[in-house]
Amino acid sequence: MDNLELKTYFDTPERSSAEEIIRDYLLFHLNPIITQILEGIPELAVIINKNRQIVAFNKKAAEVFHISETEKLLGNRIGEALNCIYSKEMEAGCGTSKYCCECGAAKAIKFTDDNKINTVEESKIIANLNGKEFYYEFLVNTQPIKFKDSEFILFTVKDISSQKRKEALERIFFHDILNTASAIEGIAKLLSKVDNEEESNELIRALNEASNQLLNEIISQRDLRNAEDGKLNVDIKIISTIDFLKAVEEVYKNHELAKNKNLIVEYPSECNEFECDRTLLLRSLGNLIKNALEASDEKDDIIKIYSYCNHEYVYFNVYNNKVIPENIQLQLFQRSFSTKSTKGRGLGLYSVKLIVEQYLKGKVTFVSNDALGTIFTIQIPIKFNAN
Repeated sequence: MDNLELKTYFDTPERSSAEEIIRDYLLFHLNPIITQILEGIPELAVIINKNRQIVAFNKKAAEVFHISETEKLLGNRIGEALNCIYSKEMEAGCGTSKYCCECGAAKAIKFTDDNKINTVEESKIIANLNGKEFYYEFLVNTQPIKFKDSEFILFTVKDISSQKRKEALERIFFHDILNTASAIEGIAKLLSKVDNEEESNELIRALNEASNQLLNEIISQRDLRNAEDGKLNVDIKIISTIDFLKAVEEVYKNHELAKNKNLIVEYPSECNEFECDRTLLLRSLGNLIKNALEASDEKDDIIKIYSYCNHEYVYFNVYNNKVIPENIQLQLFQRSFSTKSTKGRGLGLYSVKLIVEQYLKGKVTFVSNDALGTIFTIQIPIKFNAN
């Protein structure tokens, strides 16, 4: 198919020929000064041509791309070299899908190409390596360069994953957990001053809830870190769908976020059993429920949890009637992305996808439109297969 017939939602679909790629590669490869400059950059550095294809790179880039053979890297675009999960979404490849409209790397390249000036963008890229998803967080710098009467872009990145992880932990531990601990302190002080038995019992109940919330927040962060490091242990047991949904209802019907909200749990007509880690599944589904509760700001809004199954999978669904804007839909599940303005949020959906798909062998999907509202689904196999 001709380049011009290819569809794109963002950047141009055209590609250079193999002959043009080799010509540009030799242009840089045979110039020792260019080679020395590239190797002098401590982070990933590549030079891309007018069609965003790689024509030169340093050793750090080859290391990050997990590609040692030059011929396998030349001609690829950045997302293709990283094996971005969206790079094959469109026939025209990296830079042409709807997801690319929100990609920091794609936006930086397009801006520099259009305006002929350098720019800096944060970029979150989800890559698939050997069947597992990896989450890159980069600070991208694009610089226009003119060489031998041709225009190129120098694309360099700094890995900011550790910085983003630190910001997230600061948000969680210095804000969320501090708030919960402060609430516990406040309740304890009130409890020492109350003589009425009914009020005392109510405060004790609130104190227990706040203490459990604090413990769960700390455990959740521990498990997330272990999951990222590949060290999370799963405790697989036989679970009843109805018993599990009863536990979900018990946890969230009196949750602070559920106040003045219509939280409905629908039970299946038949009680089915499946194999899973109950704690991890409850926490993952709980993240989806809390997101739905936070998104619902009116008393008439309905948040519904329901389940169904077939002979292979059991499905747990969380519904609310709000619609997620498309630009946000395109970025969900990315590490550190959040619809909240507060810096450091955004681990909820990321952790759900990481734990459900890599440890519980399930799948997380969603649909959000005017006709259906928003439905997040966790799909869990009936029979757990550790392989």
